[in-house]
Amino acid sequence: MATKQRGKKDNKGTEGHGHYNPPYDKPHGHGHRPHDPPYFDPDQHEHGHGQKPPDNPRYPDSRIYGSYASKKPPRYVPHPFEHTCFKPRKEDYKPPTTCDDYDDHDDKLCVRKDHRRLTADEQSRFLNAFTQINAMNALGPLVDIHANAIHQMHTTQRFLPWHRIYLLRMEALLMMVDPTVCLPYWKSSEEQAFPAWLLGFTPTVNLATGPHTVTRNIGAFSLLPNAAAVASAMANGTFNAFTPALQGIHDSGHVWVGGSMGSIATAPADPVFWMHHAEIDRIWAAWQTTHPGQNPTLAGAAATMDPWSETEVDTRDITALGYSYV
Repeated sequence: MATKQRGKKDNKGTEGHGHYNPPYDKPHGHGHRPHDPPYFDPDQHEHGHGQKPPDNPRYPDSRIYGSYASKKPPRYVPHPFEHTCFKPRKEDYKPPTTCDDYDDHDDKLCVRKDHRRLTADEQSRFLNAFTQINAMNALGPLVDIHANAIHQMHTTQRFLPWHRIYLLRMEALLMMVDPTVCLPYWKSSEEQAFPAWLLGFTPTVNLATGPHTVTRNIGAFSLLPNAAAVASAMANGTFNAFTPALQGIHDSGHVWVGGSMGSIATAPADPVFWMHHAEIDRIWAAWQTTHPGQNPTLAGAAATMDPWSETEVDTRDITALGYSYV
């Protein structure tokens, strides 16, 4: 009898282990079983987890993830890049704060300018757009294209026209996030210093070979070409003489920054790559205006800037391509 009485008291929760055991099997006024208590009660749980391995470890609970938790989750369809980021309503759009007057430039042109002339707002917009295209995994594949030597874009006459199209593709990505962002240029021969506002910006970019975090080793292995070196390159009268001279200036800039910029496969992960190449493109554009008719001698497949469809002829006029330099 004593045993039975103790059992009754245990069931009521007044004695036994000293736990309060509410009558979970009794319905509330709403007729449903209440939630489990927010603590572990050994009197209410059996030993062992009693769980089967999930059908999809990434989505283990169908109550939360629905059909994603099954062995055949919904097929993944990525958003187009232009729809990956949220955009404000037209009436809520906040235009950039700028100190420059571009009345003499076509509104349809993307105006590239010296990074030292960017306002703090324009710097923030560039960094934000760069961060966003990296977050949506749009930047990594573009960097990987530069790693593929099949495009023969270095040490050949394709160097300048190929990188001109490459810059346009990067600029298009940035403008999908913020249509006011144009690539600035880094006039390293004049500045003789790394852009200070980029020093603390070292993104991690997902490449085909794995994640790569931007590193730099500024000034360790090279000098920066000076204004005299640029003037010497500009003095060349033919494209065949001009392009290797300019590529030499380009190469020294890469080595001077060092780290990621020192490798063809990783250089475009550093935002200064795009500013450095915009400066190289700006110098070529200035040389073109004083040397009309001097162009690469490319023919057949070599004249197409693969993996894109533009030909060398398409790269000759930057205004027709939609941008200008100031």
